[in-house]
Amino acid sequence: MSLLGSSKMSSPASGTDEFAETDAIFEGSTIVAGKQVDDFAKALDQHTVLRASVAERRAQIFKLVDHYYEYSLRRTEALRGQAKSSRRSSSRGLFTGTPVGGPRASTGTINDGGDERDVAGKQTRTVEEEMQEVEEEAQTWDLLRRILPLRYHDSHHNVQESIETVPRSRNEFFSEFIIGDSSARERQVVLEWLQNTASRGPPVDEVVKELQQNADRGDILSHGWLHTRSKIKLQKSVNAHHGVLDPSNPALADSHLSSNSLVTQLDPDAMTRQGRKLEPQDEYFERAIWLGCFEMLRRGYSLTEIRDWCAERTESWRAASISPLELSSPHHDEAEDFNPVHAILWRRMCYAAAHDGGHSDYERAVYGLLAGDITSVEKIASTWDDFLFLHYNALLRTQFDNFLIKYSGREGVSTAQAFPSFNAAQHHGDPVSLGRRFISTLEGMEKTKREALTPAKALQGAIVANDLDRFLYNQGAVLAKDANSNGPSKMLPNVGGHVLEDIFKSTKYVKLKMYDGLRIVTHLFIIIASLDQLASPDDHSTSKLGSRFSYQENILAGYISYLRLSGNIDLVPLYASKLNGDRRYTVLCRNLIDISSQTSRENQLVVMKKLGLDLEKFALTGPAVFLNDVNDDEATCEAKGSFKILTDKPRLLQYGRPMQQDFFGEDAEFVDEDDEHIIRAIEWLMLVPGLFDQTVKFVIRAHTYFLKRMRLRAARSLVNRISLKSIISYKTNFPMPQELDDMTAWIEEYVSQQEDLEVMADENLPGRTERYLVKVVWQLESLVKALDSIETLASMAHLIRSEPLNTNRDLWREAQAELRALKGNMAPVLNGWLVDNYGEMAAQDVDDLRQAYIPETVLAYISSLHFAGSFVSRDYLMECMDLAASIAGRNGDITDEFITAGRMKELVEAFASASKALAISTSEKGGRDSITKKNREVGWSRELWTVKP
Repeated sequence: MSLLGSSKMSSPASGTDEFAETDAIFEGSTIVAGKQVDDFAKALDQHTVLRASVAERRAQIFKLVDHYYEYSLRRTEALRGQAKSSRRSSSRGLFTGTPVGGPRASTGTINDGGDERDVAGKQTRTVEEEMQEVEEEAQTWDLLRRILPLRYHDSHHNVQESIETVPRSRNEFFSEFIIGDSSARERQVVLEWLQNTASRGPPVDEVVKELQQNADRGDILSHGWLHTRSKIKLQKSVNAHHGVLDPSNPALADSHLSSNSLVTQLDPDAMTRQGRKLEPQDEYFERAIWLGCFEMLRRGYSLTEIRDWCAERTESWRAASISPLELSSPHHDEAEDFNPVHAILWRRMCYAAAHDGGHSDYERAVYGLLAGDITSVEKIASTWDDFLFLHYNALLRTQFDNFLIKYSGREGVSTAQAFPSFNAAQHHGDPVSLGRRFISTLEGMEKTKREALTPAKALQGAIVANDLDRFLYNQGAVLAKDANSNGPSKMLPNVGGHVLEDIFKSTKYVKLKMYDGLRIVTHLFIIIASLDQLASPDDHSTSKLGSRFSYQENILAGYISYLRLSGNIDLVPLYASKLNGDRRYTVLCRNLIDISSQTSRENQLVVMKKLGLDLEKFALTGPAVFLNDVNDDEATCEAKGSFKILTDKPRLLQYGRPMQQDFFGEDAEFVDEDDEHIIRAIEWLMLVPGLFDQTVKFVIRAHTYFLKRMRLRAARSLVNRISLKSIISYKTNFPMPQELDDMTAWIEEYVSQQEDLEVMADENLPGRTERYLVKVVWQLESLVKALDSIETLASMAHLIRSEPLNTNRDLWREAQAELRALKGNMAPVLNGWLVDNYGEMAAQDVDDLRQAYIPETVLAYISSLHFAGSFVSRDYLMECMDLAASIAGRNGDITDEFITAGRMKELVEAFASASKALAISTSEKGGRDSITKKNREVGWSRELWTVKP
């Protein structure tokens, strides 16, 4: 059953993207993913088997490659129907510009990596161009599906069982040869792939059409050399000659047959035997026939198909001349009585015909293919595919020839020595590095370098040469370079490693905005990495990808960011699960951080669990990643010496010392992106059961960082969204009252209760250490809440001072409620705030925060009480006096901070101002107010503050 639902979102993910922010890669782009993105993801999901044997999982990977090939093939056929009216001879290729549509198609131009799916991009694709791009993609998957089963198979079993009987037929000899030579198996597969690719080009008749037209014979395909035959008949008629004309006859010297040294006979060997030519039109016809034969060999046609094509042109002898061993893998037509010695001899005769015979390059190329020659075929080769085919054909035929010689014994050796042949294996040298060296050669050849340096052919070349390790490493490095071009990227960091500067300038590798190319190379990486891991499940570091894996994973990380930016956020967990180790969780956190809906987050967690991801590790990675992004441990305390609530304006008797409005920030809802990410990461953590201890510690780290950097709006947002009450409720089974009049008292009781270790373990209750940390969270949270209340009261004081006539009972009630909250939240601040943090906070951070916030907050609290004493009730001035006594009578932690900050004078003046306001206010009222119940409980008496004249 599929793990995925619909992967589409209505629009790209919201929020500023680090990926785009640091490198401006996607600036101005609206990314719309095609249907292939969804299809590839669904197929990957369906073929992801978590619980199965190695063989079963490997089989699923091979089926996945088959699916990608078949899907690309269907897309090609669908587009082919749309492109019939606009087909052109050449076009840009899948990634940049590769010729498709036949083995000798001309090379197209190289584009700059744009994609029609980037709405804001400069380039658009025609249906024809898109079709050719998809054709190239299908070719790549076709190559993979053929070659991977050879490279990744069960080591305990051979690819095929050896033939036990003595080989008699050609197929039996070839099968025996292939079984015993792994390099020959791969070359056979590559040749079959190239033949299949070529067969999807224009029909053979269309390829030879131009030469056929120059033959000036209309639609007549048969009857051989028409124009030369007419000349010969004319000569016989003029001279009344009967029988075969003898070219040495002096009578022909004055005839028109000698003007162009035309042949006098029409048998196939006439030109060679007489050293004469055909009529120019028949020369074209001759070349058309040989080009057709070459194309059919190039496309892997069976001998029956070649024979039928030649018979239609009454040229059956040509099919007969290539019949002894016409194909690289002679499985189409069987030769029951196959004599290896005859095959050895035939190859050498073809070599002689390729070099010393033939009347056109096409004829010599046909015999060159049959002989396993290179130079004779290179003359008509024009594309990357052509050159790869002719060289691998030469290598395979050389290997088979050596096998037959060894099998045939002395007779085979003597036959081989009697006539020359081309040894491709010796020509190419070291077999271990042969593939890589040859692909590199194609990149430097004038005919092929433009095509070879496109990402499509570079990727195919890496597959053929079994050089994917290096290719993927360089590809990952190029993507990292691209991502970090305008600044450090968090999504694709430069992880080190040695990469030549020329690699970054090469056109061989896809860039971040080449979305289709990125999709292809990503899925190829997933497939190779998965197969490698199956080959070495216990120690991934020893697999083929080895220590270069981090760079290679940039490919997948880049694609995951593309999925997010294109609105396919639901696909992120699937692809992140294919990453290795901790990086899968880092990439997950960074790409899912913009999800704000709790329902969406919970759905993502369900998908992650089904994919076998560790939810706890994911939840713990997020806060750590985003806190590390801001270097919270190393951040200096900017608040120390900078945090200000009080203004320098003169103190007012009625309102006390004026306070700043909106000292949190003018936009109350704004939270910096880095801070928002930290909060959201902790919200993700809250959704995963357990992890109480870690949650509390991350909240402490977050509050510490926010306060050090004066990110008060972020701290307030953290308190509102992840309160201590919610942490205790969601993360533990500890019973907590819904309504608490005095949270501080409850926290003290909670921290000091006795432990029953057995009960705590059974009921998921926090231990004493965790409870101590709860107190630290409460103290940090209380400061933030107190500052929030002070900011609100500061705004009220400003409003009342500026518009005293507009005050009303509602404002009075709001002020009273805010003052009650302020008093409750100041209690932890005034009572050893962070003095005992149980080692969870650095000593320097504690000192800095206390020095930054205690003096200013206490002074602002006094000013708030002063204002409230004038506007709400004189009792608040009494509380101010009580506060003075309390601070003076405690252990001195508050006064120590004022002394350290050099602000004792301000503290004394604040209390003096409040006492003066109380005295004057009481005198004005006559000191005869009724004594309230509260006053009696706390022992307050306004009479004491009456100043009598």
